[in-house]
Amino acid sequence: MTYFVTGGTGFIGKRLIERLLEREGDIFVLTREQSVEKVAALWSDPRIKPVIGDLGQPLLGVDPAGLKGVTHFFHLAALYDMTATAEANELANMTGTRHA
Repeated sequence: MTYFVTGGTGFIGKRLIERLLEREGDIFVLTREQSVEKVAALWSDPRIKPVIGDLGQPLLGVDPAGLKGVTHFFHLAALYDMTATAEANELANMTGTRHA
């Protein structure tokens, strides 16, 4: 099996990925370009594959051709910030879910 996870570095996402690592298969983790090092610091397992993308872009800004074989998709990315603007919340939480 192959997995794709958005929000992998978040509270729930980190725990999900730890559980997925108990299984067979690669785990693609959507990440912002500036967070690739964070993914590498969290997991050294070569099955973790950071995928640079953006919740604000259609198809998360990811080329689907590079994700052949993904059998499970987990969308956990969200903006949880009470001080964020309404626009930022909508882009991350609503538009991002549509793009996922």
